[in-house]
Amino acid sequence: MLIHITAKYQVRPEAVKKCVKAVNDLVNYVQKKEPKTLFYLANQEILDPTKFFHIIVFEDEVGLKIHQSSLASAKFVEIVYPEALKPLEFQEYNIFASKTENWRSR
Repeated sequence: MLIHITAKYQVRPEAVKKCVKAVNDLVNYVQKKEPKTLFYLANQEILDPTKFFHIIVFEDEVGLKIHQSSLASAKFVEIVYPEALKPLEFQEYNIFASKTENWRSR
């Protein structure tokens, strides 16, 4: 069953550049090494570039565990978490409607 997760956070203004790099490094790793991570979209707010919102779709629990235990995720946590103004907010969703059938829960 697909797992749909969002992550929402805000970082200190002086840390934006290094956090953007950490996100890019993580997504590059995911593209190359995590076939069970089916979709990863990292967004940065236009009006307030200190705010980020990620949308991630995993094939299943195994894909989520692989992602959570990767060295790339550990590096992201090491860089971004200390710069966050509040703890990152993660939510899991059931997708019940979409334009693209691929992202519906199975």
